[in-house]
Amino acid sequence: MKLTLFLLSSLIFITGCSSNNGLSTTEKNLAFQNYISINNLEEVDKITSFRFHGWSSLTNDYLIISSSHKRQHLLELTGFCSEITWAHAIIINRSTSSTLHAKFDSISTAKAPRLKCMIKTIYPLTEQQEDDIKSINNSDNEQESDATTPNVAMPEKHTT
Repeated sequence: MKLTLFLLSSLIFITGCSSNNGLSTTEKNLAFQNYISINNLEEVDKITSFRFHGWSSLTNDYLIISSSHKRQHLLELTGFCSEITWAHAIIINRSTSSTLHAKFDSISTAKAPRLKCMIKTIYPLTEQQEDDIKSINNSDNEQESDATTPNVAMPEKHTT
């Protein structure tokens, strides 16, 4: 009887801890779209002199990448990108060695390198905009990976 009671209370505790009171992925994506629209973020076709330094996962449709000189960019992705949110490493598939292009280049995960998420849009970010977007993402406590474990960059692939 005590074992049953213990197991039942443990199950209730675990279930309570796993509930998510934050924003859903769809709500986050809408919040990112609204932020882009309200703040008139200007999209660019490419990032020249691009040197990849790191990234922060937001959702399967959005991520922030860091390039040389502490430049941050919000990338909107398209395609089947189900692993981006939980990936520990990404691969940037570029058509040229020093430029990152929207609509031509893609992102993959180390776990599924053949599944390519095309870069739909690139938005340059200021530090304040980066902080704002990360605060939208961290509005729930589901994903605190930015503060605890750094995301790893994989070697880039260049296709000719």
